[in-house]
Amino acid sequence: MVDREKVEREAEEIVKRFSEVLERYSFEDVEEYYILESKNVLREDSEPSVDPSFREEVLKIAPKTRDGYIVVEKSKWE
Repeated sequence: MVDREKVEREAEEIVKRFSEVLERYSFEDVEEYYILESKNVLREDSEPSVDPSFREEVLKIAPKTRDGYIVVEKSKWE
């Protein structure tokens, strides 16, 4: 069983030690950073490059194909 008083004493000691460490630390020299302006940085558009064998490799591992397409079961909305 957990000794509640012991846990409370240990927690108080942890908080006390942490407070002492924070008191020694100077926050005046800490720089603050703000995002002043938000922009989307996008790459330049270019022609897509696709490995020509990609389609063939995907079709090889598909469970069912027809006329170069993957066949999937039509599902009902429930």
